[in-house]
Amino acid sequence: MIEYGKYSGDLYELQATKWEWKKLRPKPPRNGPPPCPRLGHSFTLVGKKIYLFGGLCNAAPDPKSHTARFMPFRYLNDLYVLDISKNPHQWEIPETTGTPPGPRESHTAVLWKKNEGTPEQKEFLVLYGGMMGSRLGDLWMLDLESMAWQKPIVSGVPPVPRSLHTAVIGAGNKMFIFGGWIRDERAKSNENVADTEKDLSVLQKEWMCTNSLGAFDLEKLHWDSYKYDEGEAAPEPRAGHCAAIVHNRMYVWSGRDGYKKSVDAQVCCPDMWFLETAKPAAPGKVQLLRASTNSLDVHWVTTLTGKFSQHEYACPCPLSSAACT
Repeated sequence: MIEYGKYSGDLYELQATKWEWKKLRPKPPRNGPPPCPRLGHSFTLVGKKIYLFGGLCNAAPDPKSHTARFMPFRYLNDLYVLDISKNPHQWEIPETTGTPPGPRESHTAVLWKKNEGTPEQKEFLVLYGGMMGSRLGDLWMLDLESMAWQKPIVSGVPPVPRSLHTAVIGAGNKMFIFGGWIRDERAKSNENVADTEKDLSVLQKEWMCTNSLGAFDLEKLHWDSYKYDEGEAAPEPRAGHCAAIVHNRMYVWSGRDGYKKSVDAQVCCPDMWFLETAKPAAPGKVQLLRASTNSLDVHWVTTLTGKFSQHEYACPCPLSSAACT
């Protein structure tokens, strides 16, 4: 992360029962240095281990001579494992086989349990997209038993390459991709110039946020695209948002819509949405709880649409405050 204008490699733990933060000091790996300070990496929990992949790090010989905004950087594709079963925690550098993904940041990496709940269950780290000079749309898998990387041959129409999107594993062994930064196909100028050599006015014309949704069948290795019906309610385009899966429901919260600004602050999205990744079960019978002369109290299972729905909540902070910028 960037902390106080510099790259940071600090590790923190939130003790949820007390809502207290604790700074951790894990042991370095036995076979190499600990992870360098970075941002835009992925950090995926698998049992009692956390897999750290990639990101963007400082490439300046003297970091103090540059600010975070103008600091030379380097894309990473290193893999670390943090063993949280040990006290203190222990960093590890695992040995892998196969060709690994290329360096990148702002990608996603999610855990997929193949044949979950059976003796044949296997666990994979599924990595998608990101940024390395331009947006990426490739998909990789790491077998967490053999620690072998593979780039599967996929079918279907994949989503537009993107970064700062979200990914979750939903119903039916499908990975759902939502939002992020994509290339604005209307902009054809300066195609051969790296983003780092362009000023903000040029980037504003060439990159845009999206609200597109894609689903990847991990069993069939097939991409399915989703197009919203005309007039259908859907989240606004956004990047840098967060998403979580609860049962078969994917929740999407906040993010920012590209380069939109209010005075000198980025415009954040204050809304929350959810998507049913599977057809909900048929509603049960209505149950009468109590009755009076002028009211009835009943209980039933709500019928859902299976499309994006907006969830109302109290915003944790005013949109004009520093916490929302």
